[in-house]
Amino acid sequence: MRRRRTWTMLLAPVLAAAPAIAQAPLQRSIDQYNLRAWNLVDGAPPDIWAIAQSPDGFLWLGTSAGLYRFDGITFEPVVPSVGRFPARNITALLADLDGSLWIGHFEGQVSHLQGRRVRSFGTPNAIVEQFARGPDNRIWAAMTGLEGGLFRIDSRGIARIGTDRGMPAGPAFSVVADGAGAIWVATERDIRVLRPNAARFVAVSRSLGRSRLAVAPDGQVWASADPADAARARAAGLRIAPLPPGLAPPAADRMRFTRDGILWRSLFAGGVLQTRGVDGAGTPAYARLTTKQGLPSLVAVPLLEDRESNLWVGTNLGLFRLRPVSGATALRVDNETLGGFDLAVTSDGTVYGANPHNLYRARPGGPLQWLRRFEQPINMIEADGADLVVGLENQLLRLHEGRFSALPVPPPPGPAASWARDAAGQWISVANVGVFHLADGRWQPMEATDQPPTRMYTSSGAGGGTWFYGRDRLYRRDAGRLHVIGGDRIGVIALVSEGPAGTLVGGELGLARLEQGRLRAIPDVRVPEFGGITGIVQARDGTVWINGVRGLVRTNKASLDAAFADPRTPLQHRLFTAADGLPGVAQQVTRKTTAVRGGDGRIWLADNVGIGWIDPARVVRNQLPPPVTILRLTAGDSSYTAPRDVALPAGTSNLRIAYTALSLAESERVRFRYRLIGVDRAWIDAGTAREAYYANLGPGSWRFQVIAANNDGVWNERGASVIVTIAPHFYQTWWFRLLAIGAGAGALWLLYAWRLREQIARSRARAEAQLAERERIARELHDTLLQSMQGLMLRFQAAAYATEPGSKAQTLIDSALDRADDVMMEARDRVMALRRITGPGDPQPLIEELARYLEEEGLILTVTRDGPPLRFQPEELEQILAIVQEALANVRRHADTLVAQVRVDSRDGRLRIEIDDQGRGIPPDIVAAGERPGHYGLKGMRERAAALGGSLEVRRGTPIGTVVTLTVAR
Repeated sequence: MRRRRTWTMLLAPVLAAAPAIAQAPLQRSIDQYNLRAWNLVDGAPPDIWAIAQSPDGFLWLGTSAGLYRFDGITFEPVVPSVGRFPARNITALLADLDGSLWIGHFEGQVSHLQGRRVRSFGTPNAIVEQFARGPDNRIWAAMTGLEGGLFRIDSRGIARIGTDRGMPAGPAFSVVADGAGAIWVATERDIRVLRPNAARFVAVSRSLGRSRLAVAPDGQVWASADPADAARARAAGLRIAPLPPGLAPPAADRMRFTRDGILWRSLFAGGVLQTRGVDGAGTPAYARLTTKQGLPSLVAVPLLEDRESNLWVGTNLGLFRLRPVSGATALRVDNETLGGFDLAVTSDGTVYGANPHNLYRARPGGPLQWLRRFEQPINMIEADGADLVVGLENQLLRLHEGRFSALPVPPPPGPAASWARDAAGQWISVANVGVFHLADGRWQPMEATDQPPTRMYTSSGAGGGTWFYGRDRLYRRDAGRLHVIGGDRIGVIALVSEGPAGTLVGGELGLARLEQGRLRAIPDVRVPEFGGITGIVQARDGTVWINGVRGLVRTNKASLDAAFADPRTPLQHRLFTAADGLPGVAQQVTRKTTAVRGGDGRIWLADNVGIGWIDPARVVRNQLPPPVTILRLTAGDSSYTAPRDVALPAGTSNLRIAYTALSLAESERVRFRYRLIGVDRAWIDAGTAREAYYANLGPGSWRFQVIAANNDGVWNERGASVIVTIAPHFYQTWWFRLLAIGAGAGALWLLYAWRLREQIARSRARAEAQLAERERIARELHDTLLQSMQGLMLRFQAAAYATEPGSKAQTLIDSALDRADDVMMEARDRVMALRRITGPGDPQPLIEELARYLEEEGLILTVTRDGPPLRFQPEELEQILAIVQEALANVRRHADTLVAQVRVDSRDGRLRIEIDDQGRGIPPDIVAAGERPGHYGLKGMRERAAALGGSLEVRRGTPIGTVVTLTVAR
């Protein structure tokens, strides 16, 4: 086969029949980076000549169009609010420790930007090439051009370093400070160093006119010079960067080491050169980054590694980022490589990959390399111990110790989709034909099931001959018969995997596990990442890798156990996608696993656009919480940049707050939460939105807080905040509100006083009317009714005298006269009561007047009092007096005694009146019944007591008499 040599990514030698192959991950190759470009159409500025990152996380770009700030989403031009830049074209940047920025211009001036204030130094006729910060925090500047040279900047200004300090006249192309504090300078003719405590620069190596310098992670200084001078330079403490064949020194326009020790160089010849193993004992590995990998332009100049280990490249047509990722693409579909990939791993840990005509192999720890091309299409590959079985259109081959030979079996009945060997022999699945078992020297079709034979498959490799599946049904072969496995359905089944996490079944609609003879599923509607599963790897430590249509899922046995046990338990997992370096998503419509584990622990995947791998021991996780910044606050027509405490005028009600988080790895996946304390009860999940809006705010002080999480879910819980104070209108001030409350309270009090006077007047008028009516009724009773009754009684008395003494008629008339006397007495009592109650007051005076009247009738009555007087309304006094009068009337009628006592008690704020006689006592049956049949005295007394809101108790005295107690709450 004809072979040709080319670069791996344009430099590494590979075979013509194979595409670009990723190398082993000692140091990351370009294939182990996510490559992303921002072109001019994306808003990137042109001619990016310098890049720096400030402590707050912003990326600063020095361009021919001025200074820009980049947060991973938006390119923002920076214009100072105090001062101005002396020139637009910027060629060098250095972020200082205090957050300020040193800016070098194409015309030779140096500017210092602190916040939005800028001041400048120097004069034109030079080009600022590079800045360096010395151990004393002084800034050094290398300049080229007519007035170029080495300069030092401090609080007194900018000063040229001249021949008195060992610096020759002429341009300086590069300056760096090494780990020991020495200052290194590349001039037009040589490379010089000012060592600590030395007074002069001394030459240590030859320069090639435009040599560049870089400092390795160990503090060692490297130069882009002639490799022929390497020995002399090394003796002086300087290392010369190696070059691949075909590149002439100095080659590099800029040089930069990343933290992993990889050397990156932007080339005069175009593109970026990566050098791995630059300080190793072996031959360095080179890879070149060009427009074929997405670089916006071959004119690349500045290089910068940010705080998250991303490498940034500036070009004249945009910005480029290389983000370290966990995965790598080993084989990708291109013009020479067709899709449709297959994987197998032999017992020695060797991984084999295949596409329709080519076979590849990766030894443990090694790259995937092309092995052989077949004229017939490769339908499948499968391991048989340390050997490999290759299925072609009409035969099965074995690869044993590097040699291919035909398997001693009859030709298969069709292209084999899977192959397996168990104790019963060999098994193959033929797509759209069925499953066959090698017996008696020929391929025997599997016995009939409830599925058409054309739908049946058996597992390839381990499990083959035991597990069978037809569309969405799983079968187990036991004692020569197939038994269907019931339980949950997961769509079309692709594979069965047995391992520490159990017997797992991958299907189109989820993942299932065999539990107690039945399948229990986690459907993709519950875990969307479990859709289209075609690959499962179970590691010995319980880690489970699941390859599906959403990407590669990493989980573990404990998480699966919890998720299978309780459908409400979320599955703990992590998803890896093409953004993590994988070549697409899992291949679909396959009956073999698309994931295998190599002998070195790497997980290999057959995806829809290539073969890739991920090393579980080198998974990239961004542990840095993103710095959060509030960019601006807009209220009405006013905008405040980088606000902290903002005072807004009265009448402000609407706010728009723009914020960002400086995670540059995957800025589009940064998530935010915010809240306005006093308005939002809980955090608002803003997703990836970078603005918050509030409307209808009132006056007061509000605190806005925002927090963010990076692409791997690491939250910056502190975040950023701004206090917004909205001034009130005069009618929104506290004193106006207090005055309004006072005025309102005064108005209410006046209204209440007026209403009270009205009520009192009405009550007084009503009481006066009632009293007048009482007087009228009393007069009418006295002047008419009582006199008429008296006249009637005189007539009856005359009639009694006219009857025969002792006769029945006289007896009846005498009885009627006695009853009439009682009525007359009661009527006089009522009249007296009506006249006695003249207004509100205490009932005791009325009771005492009643006692004096009754004493005239022969009743000996004593009235006593404990407690202060109480105030009752006339209608209440009438009820109280009526009860007392009725009780005393009962004494006269029924007690057979003329002695009684009335005790009035108001010590506890209640009115308690007790009427006690020394008579024969009320019969027990009346006490029990509560009234005398046919009489209504006691019943009326209780009704009056109830009307007062009080109670009435009637009981026999001890040892004699009757006690009536009236209790009225006040």
